[in-house]
Amino acid sequence: MMNQPASKPSRPAIQRRPISVLLISGLLVLEGLAVLFFYALTYAMALGQPGELGMGARIFMLVLITAAGAWQLWVAHHFFRARAWTRAAVLVWQVFQIILALQIAMPVDVLMAWLWLVPAALILVLLFDPRTTAFLGDRPAPDARPGS
Repeated sequence: MMNQPASKPSRPAIQRRPISVLLISGLLVLEGLAVLFFYALTYAMALGQPGELGMGARIFMLVLITAAGAWQLWVAHHFFRARAWTRAAVLVWQVFQIILALQIAMPVDVLMAWLWLVPAALILVLLFDPRTTAFLGDRPAPDARPGS
């Protein structure tokens, strides 16, 4: 018989996603879809209404809103796939969302502000969960022993 080393799998073991990563990814997708289907769609339907902005500026704003929603979905996809760079994009988006929610809560609509504020706060808390940071490769897993 020939002495051959045991064959190793060609692919590395698939890493289980922590529940925090699944929750963050799901909330990011919901936020991105909300921007695309609620905000961008409503804005597009109101393009013909009279207002302070000219048509060129309105179309530019619609493009920006659509790009923001698409960006959020793209970041959610890459966050789910454990790309470490997505943490900064998620963090900035959530901070802006909290700032906007606090500004809207005062004069306009408290319910809408809470709908923006609660998911953003939850994502920020989960973003710094040790299991999430370990999954993104920033730190060792919480159950990993030093020297192993």
